Amino acid sequence: MSMRNWMLPRFPDSYRRERDSDEREYYAGLRREWDFRVNESNALHDDLVRIGAPLVDRVSLTLSRQNMHQYERAVTKIKKENNLMILRRSRYHMLQLAEELAAATNRQLTPTECNNVLNYEDYLSE
Repeated sequence: MSMRNWMLPRFPDSYRRERDSDEREYYAGLRREWDFRVNESNALHDDLVRIGAPLVDRVSLTLSRQNMHQYERAVTKIKKENNLMILRRSRYHMLQLAEELAAATNRQLTPTECNNVLNYEDYLSE
């Protein structure tokens, strides 16, 4: 899964610098980021359902989080999934705008035009 475009907002807590100095604080920050990203994931999932876009498999929610290393993997995975959902939501929003513009000019988008909107190389999510 290539991440050419990173649209995900930064986590407001800068706990990562604590990794070498205070492992407990780092682990607590990692858990806070996990909670933040899960809430973000649920909101993005609901947005995709609402607009009728294909859903992203949220494998990160099933990953084990029994220790710090597993938490790190899970946070990295959920960040990638959330980024995919943001990109997908953006592409489908662009498609809706293109369809509205076409309707305003009394025409329909051709399948090629729809495909071009969804597969514009700067916004590919997979």
